[in-house]
Amino acid sequence: MIQPSSAFPVFIIEHLGKAKTFYGDHFDFNVVFQNEWYLHLAAQSGIQVGFMLPNQATQPDIFHAPHAGDGVIFSLEVNDADSAYTHAKNSSLDIVLALRSEEWGQRHFSVKDPNGIYVDIVQATEPSEEYQEGYNDKQKLD
Repeated sequence: MIQPSSAFPVFIIEHLGKAKTFYGDHFDFNVVFQNEWYLHLAAQSGIQVGFMLPNQATQPDIFHAPHAGDGVIFSLEVNDADSAYTHAKNSSLDIVLALRSEEWGQRHFSVKDPNGIYVDIVQATEPSEEYQEGYNDKQKLD
């Protein structure tokens, strides 16, 4: 069995500088590594994300195409979705889904970053009775 010790997505994007500014200014990510074609960010919580320019000669062909925007959601969990939503509105972020509560145990909203990545800002909440049994004991909220 493969037992990962860590995980992070890598998005192939057109604008590394825009990613660095967006995630640094609004989500407190810091640069861990950067060169002319790759940017790796980490938050104090340990969350990591990488960004790479398309069509890098050092990379296999499967890693050449830029992210097209659909089919991926980058979820970031927060303690207070309402406060995060206020920040997003005050910062004129591209809010693509207004703040809402979901029966499956989330209060969340979504923004689109400058490279077209959908970022879902999520606060865990108590799920409705219908969704309770879908959670194992380790995932249930206190």
